[in-house]
Amino acid sequence: MHDLSRRSLFRSLAGASVLELAHYRAAWARAMAPQSDATLFDIEKIAGGAYFARARPQAMTNCNAAIFENAADVLVVDAHSKPSAAAALIAQIKREITPKPVRYVVNTHFHWDHTQGNHAYRAAEKKIDFIASEPTKKLMADLAGQRLLASLAAVPQQIDSLQARAGKSRSPAERTWCENRIRQLRAYQTELKNYDLELPTITFATSHVIKDKAHDLHIEYHGHAHTGGDVVVFCPQARAVATGDMVLGTLPFIADGYPRTWPKTIDSVAKLDFAHVMPGHGPAQHDRTPMTNERNYIEELAEKVAAGKKAGKTLAALQSEITVESLKSIQSNGYAAYLMANQDHSEPNLDAPARVRAGVKTNIADVFKNIERV
Repeated sequence: MHDLSRRSLFRSLAGASVLELAHYRAAWARAMAPQSDATLFDIEKIAGGAYFARARPQAMTNCNAAIFENAADVLVVDAHSKPSAAAALIAQIKREITPKPVRYVVNTHFHWDHTQGNHAYRAAEKKIDFIASEPTKKLMADLAGQRLLASLAAVPQQIDSLQARAGKSRSPAERTWCENRIRQLRAYQTELKNYDLELPTITFATSHVIKDKAHDLHIEYHGHAHTGGDVVVFCPQARAVATGDMVLGTLPFIADGYPRTWPKTIDSVAKLDFAHVMPGHGPAQHDRTPMTNERNYIEELAEKVAAGKKAGKTLAALQSEITVESLKSIQSNGYAAYLMANQDHSEPNLDAPARVRAGVKTNIADVFKNIERV
């Protein structure tokens, strides 16, 4: 049984009232208003018909998006943390790329920062389909509601922390940064209070192909990685692949991950003929070095944690023993510098090395928890 607050999160838009539909269209209109933070993404042309929308820093993180311009319409990969962010991207696509309608949205996996914007596309477009793997649809249905409630419950503490930081700061730039983050968090609270889950309308087990006059789009599941349902979107004509959070420009997030099988899944994706990687977070990658570095890092971390756990070592001992400096994968091929460069540099007084060290400790904890998952 679900309680009423949970149930209210999952009303289908098919049964939504005119007022509910107006709510989403109003969010879309606000996103396009001159006074809004309308430019939330930096759009880069990757190849003919393929574009990369890199998310600018926000208090509630937005994922990147990959955009494929078809002959008569558009496919967008991933939908961000809230409908207004997705609406802002829709407006940017129409301003900067094409007036064609968005016909498809691919949810690469179930996480909130890739799916909670789905409704903006339902409100904005006459005909829309959401595409995902079968496991992702199930994970969205099972976990999205409770994860949203948890994220909303954490917002007041985040606001209190930012207010305290602003009060102690002597830097006008830092106070302004804190005030902007507080405003964004409050807006997120308001917008997501009456959120409706929009589930995928097209699902598949291993592959779904869209053959368009402009190019082919292969939406593929290669195995367990960042979650149990990750897919990539591969365009052979553009030699580009959108990876969601399977491949990132930052340290991987392993809380829902499969550390033993993730490197093998990346190996499977690597067999595709691509020159450009459009990750879920961080910059576009125009060679395979960052992807290979991440793959090697996950493999090395899994091996070290598994060996330590088998020997009876505690998590605290492993977090002390396994350091940035001791990991060959981080010290090779410029990976350490790459990770440092891709921290959120909008934040004042950023200590990038400390962020990377903290990220590795978090990764160790998640691998320790998930090492037996396959």
